[in-house]
Amino acid sequence: MATSIGLLVDATCDLPHEFFRDHEIGVLPVAIRIGQTHLEDRRDPLQTAEFYRQRYDRRDALHAETHPMGAAEVAEEILGRWATECDHVICMTVTAARSGIFSNTTRAAVEVSSRSRDLRRSHGLPGRCTVTVINTRSMFAGQGVLAWEAARLREAGGDASAMAERLAMLADHLHCYFVASDLYYLLHRAAKRGDTSVNWTAYAVGKALDLKPILLCHQDNTGPVAKSWGFNAGVRKVFDNTLAQVEAGLLVPCVCVSYGGDLAELEKLSGFAAFRRRIEAAGVELLVCQMSKTGAVNVGAGGLSVAFAAERHKFS
Repeated sequence: MATSIGLLVDATCDLPHEFFRDHEIGVLPVAIRIGQTHLEDRRDPLQTAEFYRQRYDRRDALHAETHPMGAAEVAEEILGRWATECDHVICMTVTAARSGIFSNTTRAAVEVSSRSRDLRRSHGLPGRCTVTVINTRSMFAGQGVLAWEAARLREAGGDASAMAERLAMLADHLHCYFVASDLYYLLHRAAKRGDTSVNWTAYAVGKALDLKPILLCHQDNTGPVAKSWGFNAGVRKVFDNTLAQVEAGLLVPCVCVSYGGDLAELEKLSGFAAFRRRIEAAGVELLVCQMSKTGAVNVGAGGLSVAFAAERHKFS
């Protein structure tokens, strides 16, 4: 018997492995090429830890890029499992402004709809499997916040249509901050995509003065909102702004933090322990995880992403 609603994200979504497992959230893989090394990101925790431990992505790896699954591949992924386990699938993708995953998955949804009836009939199941694709308009930890809410809504007994409407609304209110440890990666990978969030002049000045931009991804747009003298100072600014927003109110009681490295290093960051205590004291769930390999390839290891959903928010 098919279950009601399946939840699916792409590998860019940052969530703890235990959350993926306990809430049965599926992952669309992303292919990675670093020099002559080819990897796949399925959010496997052991492979992710090994990626950071071995530092596969180094400055001398001139060719490093990620490739989303094509529409046909996504359709096969869904038909191969989800179409016979679920009546509905809600798939939440990284911002459409920075990846072809949303477009490819939207096309795949049409194919799944046309092919799933016969497949399900062969398994004794009625009707089609319907796929709703939601552009999270965010990335990294921001995607994690939306997936957290999707799991909560499903477990509260929500129907697919109401869930999709709620999640699409929340996507407009996701605020995902990012502080890079090394601008070199951010600049080179962004330049390859035609992204001008950080330019060569900013990189040269930042390197000389140890200035770190604080980037915000909100409603498909990514750009700097502030600068800090050093990585740790930037992280503290993001923590302080997040805590201020927690006090002002969140749309969902969840904050997600992802770090591009060993989580033991995150725990040692100045201010993180106090940040955790205050978040949890406010009755808000704090999700902490390693950043995906896909994310690290695009922005560099050692970076920090923090996200939440709020109706009114301004960085100060």
